Amino acid sequence: MAKPTPLNTLAELAQDNTDKATRELGRLQGLRTQAEQQLLALTEYRHEYRTRMQAIAAEGMTSGRWQDFSRFLDSLDHAIRQQTSALAKAEADLLAGRANWQQQKRRQNSFDTLITRAEVREQQVTARREQRSTDEYAARMARQPASGQN
Repeated sequence: MAKPTPLNTLAELAQDNTDKATRELGRLQGLRTQAEQQLLALTEYRHEYRTRMQAIAAEGMTSGRWQDFSRFLDSLDHAIRQQTSALAKAEADLLAGRANWQQQKRRQNSFDTLITRAEVREQQVTARREQRSTDEYAARMARQPASGQN
């Protein structure tokens, strides 16, 4: 197992931040989807209500009932405008969340790259040290007189 270093600690923090950004991105995506579904439901309901109003109007209706239908359509239009704004905000929040996640992921990848490079350097140093040790042992063996030969 790799010994803990400041770089490993920073990489773990970057991983934690990436995980948090990922969870937040999922939450924001859910909010955006919910806002879109609510807008779609309101729009469909308005269309159905208007169709029903037109069918009833074709058969004849009182001016009071017509005003009630019109007021309700106006309130639906207001709700649709509000929900359209809510969807736009949810989309903007989602874009910001995605940008944050990308930034955190790049930071995490940078630390991973630095750690990999440090590990490769350490392996190279270890390999050179082992090679030097092997070379020194071989040189000592070559310098020693062969025992048992006379």
